[in-house]
Amino acid sequence: MPQTTLWFIHDEKQTFEKLTNSLSSKQYFVQSDSYPDFEIKCILQTQNMTISDQNIVFNVYQYSFSGPRNSNVRMKGTLIVFKLNGQIGLIVDKAGYPNALSFLRELCSYTEKDKKTVVCEEYDDPIKDGKLFLWMISKIYHKESKIDYEVEDEEKTIELNSLDGVKGHTRTGLNNVSTQGSDVINMLTTLAFLLESERLTEVGLNISFENHQNIQLEINTHSKLISLDIKPDDYMGAFKQNDICMKDGKIDLTILRAMILLVVHLSLIPTLYSLYKSDSAGTNVKSELISDITDDITERIEALKEKNNLTEKL
Repeated sequence: MPQTTLWFIHDEKQTFEKLTNSLSSKQYFVQSDSYPDFEIKCILQTQNMTISDQNIVFNVYQYSFSGPRNSNVRMKGTLIVFKLNGQIGLIVDKAGYPNALSFLRELCSYTEKDKKTVVCEEYDDPIKDGKLFLWMISKIYHKESKIDYEVEDEEKTIELNSLDGVKGHTRTGLNNVSTQGSDVINMLTTLAFLLESERLTEVGLNISFENHQNIQLEINTHSKLISLDIKPDDYMGAFKQNDICMKDGKIDLTILRAMILLVVHLSLIPTLYSLYKSDSAGTNVKSELISDITDDITERIEALKEKNNLTEKL
């Protein structure tokens, strides 16, 4: 599935009703080479959901356009339009900043002259530069992955169940460790990569959050924003019993994915960042993690040497 990004509309004249009515009635990209034969349809209309004790109203759209020439393939994507605290937001299946911006401007009936009208979510540097990733990895590595916190005197828990993959930039040119399974954090290749990493750009995690027992999440950092996606097939949690996700007696994975994305973008990521800030204040997460990993690798190498020596003697 494509990566998604979070955007907001800064236009006092725009309303949720106006925008959603327009999406259902107008034609878009009529003379576009980028999106030939573009179509968009609403597959879920005016639904309400509570996220972090706040009510959200949302619509889910599926758009499509013709694929390569001489083929009958239709390229598809999802757009979520929501209203939260009076603000209109968008989650779209597009990761690149310029591409997503021009796409959303067209759908919201703006032009390039309407600057700072469709804007991406503003993330602090620790999210964009990978420090948040390191903190999460450190929690998993040190077996401190279960994090308790309070929201308005209500006790809650978030659990970082496993690290499933990590990518980044290193001094040696190694830029990818992609190994699946719950034991990735203990593999020597992963530990060596973390030692050499200058900046993490992607991390895959399995997370438990509130009444969602299993969210398979992949997050990527970019210069201006972050993009992320989830795997609805692997999801376990309350949404699987939610009537909104059901169609013809089966779970509609597009709608399920949309609802999980709303939770992840609007609640999970902000919660993780808030916990990171409170937990890492006055500490150097990277320095401490590197020190512990160095000791771990040294011990493992010594253990391997001893094992080999014993084998040779036998």
